[in-house]
Amino acid sequence: MTIKNPTQNIHAFITGVSSGIGRALAEMMLDQGMQVSGMARRREALKSLEDQYDQFFGITGDVADSQAVANAVEQAEKRFGDINQAICNAGIYIPQSDLNIDPTLFRQQMEINYLGQVNVLAALLPLMEARQSGHIVLISSVAGWRGLPLAASYGPTKAASISLAESLYFLCRQKNIKLQVICPGFVDTEATAQNTFRMPMLMTPPQAAKAIIKGMRSSRFMISFPFMFALCLKILRIMPHSWYFWLTKRITGQQ
Repeated sequence: MTIKNPTQNIHAFITGVSSGIGRALAEMMLDQGMQVSGMARRREALKSLEDQYDQFFGITGDVADSQAVANAVEQAEKRFGDINQAICNAGIYIPQSDLNIDPTLFRQQMEINYLGQVNVLAALLPLMEARQSGHIVLISSVAGWRGLPLAASYGPTKAASISLAESLYFLCRQKNIKLQVICPGFVDTEATAQNTFRMPMLMTPPQAAKAIIKGMRSSRFMISFPFMFALCLKILRIMPHSWYFWLTKRITGQQ
């Protein structure tokens, strides 16, 4: 008797599949037999996935453009049918290393990291509500828990994602839509390569993707990893500021 692969009927929509976590997620899910529609700005990265996988559909676009996201969702469903899972992964990180605040850079990160997720939700939630089913994952970060060195323009976008997920959780649950938020620690990507401080328990993108997929199969609302690093950050989260600043300085080497 042939045992059917339960992932074969899953159509996943993932943003930010050019590199890093998004790329690793797309490849891992495709290898598991899923159909994946991926949205990214770099066409060459999408083409390389299309050349490698028949069940991958690449859509060039910017998540900060709400109409582009709506069009991408429409194209994806025309290609592979209903989107069962959506992973809002697209994001950028621009370190804030001094006190020269450039509002343009802060706005750019908020538009991509946070409003990009809002745009996906705006396009997909009405469809999932009508179907009374669906699974949406917002990629946030432990940087959204408390302020970290160099993350003045980045951390607030991740904090916003967490609050967004917590606020929508109740409404989604009423409509049988599973909503989760992912808070990774440091992952070795193009973004974190810009950091000048030591990054404890640095993970590879495939390691992060594996942890995300495992978390998606659970009933937990928030998935954070690696375990020990996330645990330390959770403890730091409830510490008085004087203790928190002292320990963060010790851990990262920042003055």
